[in-house]
Amino acid sequence: GAPLLHRTRSLSSIVYMRPIPGPALRLRGGLGPTQLSRPAVPPAPVTEEVPWLSLGLSGAALLALLPLLLSMPRQAGVTAGAIAVSLLQMAVLDAPPEQALLEGVLALVWSGVITLKEALAGFASEGVVAVGVMSAVAKGVQATGGLAYISRFLLGRPSSRLAAVLRLVLPTMLLSAVLNNTPVCAMLMPVARSWAASLSPAVAPKQLMMPLSFATMLGGTITLIGSSTNLVAAEAARKHDPTSPMGMLGITPVGLVNAAAGAAYMVAAGGSLLPDGKSAPLAPRAAPSSAPSAVAAPPRGVARLWLTLGVLTGTMCVAAASPPLLVPTALSALCVLMRLGCMDLSDAWAAVNGPVLLSIALSFALGKAIEVSGLAASAASSLVAIVAPFGSLALLFAIYAVAIAIGAVISNNAVVVLMFPIVVRMSEASGVPWRAALYTLTMAASASFSTPVSYQTNLMVSRDADYAFADFVRFGLPLQLVCMLATVPTCYLLYK
Repeated sequence: GAPLLHRTRSLSSIVYMRPIPGPALRLRGGLGPTQLSRPAVPPAPVTEEVPWLSLGLSGAALLALLPLLLSMPRQAGVTAGAIAVSLLQMAVLDAPPEQALLEGVLALVWSGVITLKEALAGFASEGVVAVGVMSAVAKGVQATGGLAYISRFLLGRPSSRLAAVLRLVLPTMLLSAVLNNTPVCAMLMPVARSWAASLSPAVAPKQLMMPLSFATMLGGTITLIGSSTNLVAAEAARKHDPTSPMGMLGITPVGLVNAAAGAAYMVAAGGSLLPDGKSAPLAPRAAPSSAPSAVAAPPRGVARLWLTLGVLTGTMCVAAASPPLLVPTALSALCVLMRLGCMDLSDAWAAVNGPVLLSIALSFALGKAIEVSGLAASAASSLVAIVAPFGSLALLFAIYAVAIAIGAVISNNAVVVLMFPIVVRMSEASGVPWRAALYTLTMAASASFSTPVSYQTNLMVSRDADYAFADFVRFGLPLQLVCMLATVPTCYLLYK
């Protein structure tokens, strides 16, 4: 009747609202401001041209893979098909990673490959929480004006694109060697963007963000605590042979070779392989003045600036000493910064990138499907067994190649966990020392360069710099080959 019609019209007036000037209202709990609204005209529908060519290519690729998928066990075939569809959406249709991964995970849930609990387990991962919390903590550095100081004293004023990439990559590697690479990337992303803008338009953010992500991964291979992948590998080694553990600097020799080769490639090839690479030399700048006015005064005061930097440094040190304490320490640091006025709660919420966190959580679900379906173990064991008769060095190259192939779609920690038992068995059968195979596997698992979904720092910079899927393939795949050619012979010579 009339009351129902009246309520229906009231609800319809809520659907389309637009803000009007007026005092902000605070939601309960201080989650952020909202505003008074009034009805507005509904937005016109958006029409986009259907990419028929891309859809046709995707369908042709799936038809080509169909005989192979049908020959696999049911769960392995469904998982491989879901992965193929997700990758094709991102590579050919340029679909957002979170959308493609969500559809793939839903297909795996409805087909019974994984349960709903397994699909949602990634949202409880400490890695997902760490990315969000450290992004919010890093926002405090920006809110207090610390980015200007970090960029001034750490990055300097390079006079060319090559020098700019080098000045960014080397400090990032050093930081990632002793600190977890994900918070390092989260902290330096706004620094690099502001720094690039202050230098000149000749150095575009797309020239720096992908090298930043890759530098954190390369630096993480230098020491045991540089990456969670190293810790997973060390735990696997301890269980296999308690008398021969992986020490703090046991991985350092091959890690330094890996980092040096990667840095040389990024400096030399970034200008031609990264987007917006055609740039002129940076405009010359006057030497910075030593007067205090050379840098603008911190917006929240000098005391809060140094307090924020101190809290951030303390958080990093605690995480380096005890990686499991990263999340509670970062949450405590975030509360301290907000209580002391270094940042607002709205700043923290604005720094949390929902699509990135969703993509990371869904990547864990995809990795679980690959594990429970037996797809990863079957593919790895078959390929390694084929190459083993060609010699020890060929076996190490095969281990590296299989690891980076699997790591393109699942987390690097999962690559180590899934492949370590297979690698050990193949090493024992072929006479290759298992430590050489372990370090090869560890280096390969950390070489997650060729896709945006292969590592969380790639997802972070992909959204921030608006990279396409093809950008990672074009710049990251050659980097994987360079690192493979540098690290595999090193592992063979050092640990044979």
